[in-house]
Amino acid sequence: MEETRQKDLDFLNRYYESGISNVLVVYGHRNIEDRELVEKFIENRRNVYYLARSASDKEQRFLWGNDIRKKGIDIAEYPTYTEIFDACISTVGRNPIIIVVRNFEHIVKMSDSFMAEVSEFLTVKGKERQILFILESHDINWVENTMVATLGKNAGVIAGCRKLKPLSFSEIRAYFPTMSYKDAVMAYSVLGGRTRLWKYFDEKLSFKENICKNLLNDNSFLYGEAIRLTEQNLRETAVYHTLLAEMARGVNKLNDLYHVTGFSRAKISVYLKTLIHHDFVYKADSFGSAGRENVMKGVYKICDPMVLFFFKFVYPNQTDLMLMPNEKFYDIFISAGMQDYLHVPFKAICREYIFKLEERGQFPFEISEDGEWNGKEGDIDIIVQSDTGDTALGMCFWGRQATHADYVKLHSDARKARLEGDVIYLFSTGGFDAWLTDAAMKSSESLKLIGIDELTNG
Repeated sequence: MEETRQKDLDFLNRYYESGISNVLVVYGHRNIEDRELVEKFIENRRNVYYLARSASDKEQRFLWGNDIRKKGIDIAEYPTYTEIFDACISTVGRNPIIIVVRNFEHIVKMSDSFMAEVSEFLTVKGKERQILFILESHDINWVENTMVATLGKNAGVIAGCRKLKPLSFSEIRAYFPTMSYKDAVMAYSVLGGRTRLWKYFDEKLSFKENICKNLLNDNSFLYGEAIRLTEQNLRETAVYHTLLAEMARGVNKLNDLYHVTGFSRAKISVYLKTLIHHDFVYKADSFGSAGRENVMKGVYKICDPMVLFFFKFVYPNQTDLMLMPNEKFYDIFISAGMQDYLHVPFKAICREYIFKLEERGQFPFEISEDGEWNGKEGDIDIIVQSDTGDTALGMCFWGRQATHADYVKLHSDARKARLEGDVIYLFSTGGFDAWLTDAAMKSSESLKLIGIDELTNG
């Protein structure tokens, strides 16, 4: 199991191994596969699994009761949840049991009694044996912003919440072991760490072939996934799609969005908050508090890779996609733009490389803070700092050589940010000029050049 998911499994196991009855909430993006995690957790342990559906409270209880009757257990046609829980534990004696409820928000949104019955059941029956409820959801916004208010005092029964995060670049590399490094980076720039999407790419195909076959083809699953994501989670999609389209074009400040779209600033602010709640967008805050006069304030960026790719390349050109072969569309509308597009995911990959160095004890100091700096006249891709002020700065260059001029520019931007790098990391897939190579040899402790070979094998 991947390193990230192992940490999630460890979280669940700690509660199980405590021997105490509890309720845990596990949630994440709908395209993050969690089945393997849950299956590993309940393996060789007594368990009951129920998939909640979008239904009335009465229908939900009928469906769950029907699942129980299929196992030969007698239960009422429309049982209470307490009767359902009693049936779940009826065959385990005093042994521990895990009750997994997937998409539990479908129950809670329609039932005023479900969580109250869970709480009461644990109070009464949880003393006789360990009962662990695992409540799963793929509705991030509801869990993070509405769940507690919906549950009221019954929210107190929840012992812990675990958000399943996207997997890292190193883990998609392991998933596609024969894919070239560059194709893996490009695949990651579209699929991200959303593991449920990975199965739609074929490592035997080039990135272009995968995009043409599996994303531009209107019969493929990935073709409509970005729109499905937004339509499932957002109501006024015409407004949201307009904002996402402009942000994908590089219009990233609230005031600029106001001038381009004509929507009021107040409306845009509310809609951006909703996009942030659903993990479509994030606000790009700059590292530290010094040099604020040179910072680009109020910058918003799309963080969902599939949504970003779709609104940058496909959405504005869909008429052309309908009128020409996919390969021609790729060559005209995608190929040239990939160079700039890949800078953001490449930054994330380089940041991951730094943290792996730290894990292996190969980084100059222990990292306590990290971030980036978005200046009015320049950016710093990576900033990491120790709790005593040791600082490393990094810049990332995809598909081109890093030069002495880039090094000078970084120092200029660092002065504006009022940062002084004790060590500089330059990442490049296109190599380094002679000045940088010579400087790194003379000052190997303060200037690190990370090229394609180190990245590929790192």
